[in-house]
Amino acid sequence: MTTKTDTAVGTVTVTPVRSRRDWAAFSKVPFVVYASDRNWIPGDIADVGTMLRKPSEKTSGRMTSQAFLAYRGSTLVGRIAAIADLVFIAHYDEPTAYFGYFECLDDVEAAHALLDAAAEWATAKSLTTLVGPMSPSLLWSAGILVHGNDIPPLVGMPHNPPYYAELVESWGMTSIKEFHSFYHDDPHSLVQTKPFERKYAMGQRWKARSSVTIRPMNDATFDEDVEKLRVLYNSAFSSFWGFTPVEPDEIQELVATMRPILDREIVLFAELDGTVVGFVMGIPDVNKAALGAVRSRFGVLRDLHTIARWRGPGGRKHRSHVRLDMMFVDPECPDKGTSALLIFELFQRIHDRGYDSIEAAPVLADGGWFRSVRASYPVDPSRTYRIFSKTVRP
Repeated sequence: MTTKTDTAVGTVTVTPVRSRRDWAAFSKVPFVVYASDRNWIPGDIADVGTMLRKPSEKTSGRMTSQAFLAYRGSTLVGRIAAIADLVFIAHYDEPTAYFGYFECLDDVEAAHALLDAAAEWATAKSLTTLVGPMSPSLLWSAGILVHGNDIPPLVGMPHNPPYYAELVESWGMTSIKEFHSFYHDDPHSLVQTKPFERKYAMGQRWKARSSVTIRPMNDATFDEDVEKLRVLYNSAFSSFWGFTPVEPDEIQELVATMRPILDREIVLFAELDGTVVGFVMGIPDVNKAALGAVRSRFGVLRDLHTIARWRGPGGRKHRSHVRLDMMFVDPECPDKGTSALLIFELFQRIHDRGYDSIEAAPVLADGGWFRSVRASYPVDPSRTYRIFSKTVRP
């Protein structure tokens, strides 16, 4: 497949990624797009090699994809991946394709040509809706950052130029979901302020009489804890927008990307009568260290330099911020105060371990947690992300 668009300044050509050289160009695109963005941190949240180029047999059984490159003349200007999430399609019986790994210069023709290529690939597979960005799925990385582009990215969350939303909207896509992040200094002190005073007092009384116990992740039973997390995730998120059941190898791969930076003391399980009924995870924001690391195209070199800055002399100054992620409770749990117990315990531990600030993300804009946060803490989000959709036809 080759798409060409003639313009006054050259020809936009979109071609499928096939060869080793193509994949090298695919990895190069972000370095072109973000050359002058001091807040950008190299590296995809979900690795291109393991997700798109050489997926495992299990990954291939869950999704198929095709990557594309865009050139204007001989100049590399963009990339995209068209993705068929076979689990999503079967789970919802919806003929939906994703687009992801989208990066493009501020070039409307190139962006449209890339989206056209993804749509053509989708319709050839009888998929009639294009949704994204999903890179490659909601579990890993989703959405276009539409507010907060001028600050360094939060660990595990997307970052992109401010014009991306305009590029996809000008192609006819509309926003279907919005997520936010909420920032605050020292969350332990936050819950003791006037707006939270009543809820904090109620939480302390609930804790005194609750049979729920809170414990951190255990290195000795790490794999067992990860499996308990997976089972609970599939139960708690079954009605969440875009949910698909997570398989053991998926959760293992996701956790493996976080394991070098995890602080086990702020990865918390709630148990009732020996059964895991709730979970919340604080992820130290390694991006503070990564922001100053070498911008090499060699991922191993970047990662080693980041970890050296993270764990080496002076590294403590980089370990000040925490992302609050994956807070959920078994819907069948009889103790309805479990979520509050998890949050208060996490905030206390974050404070005790010397972290300065926290950011909850992603928070679904039309979800119950968002309404609860805004009711108690009426401030504007620090970042906003949107997922877009368009009906496509052959």
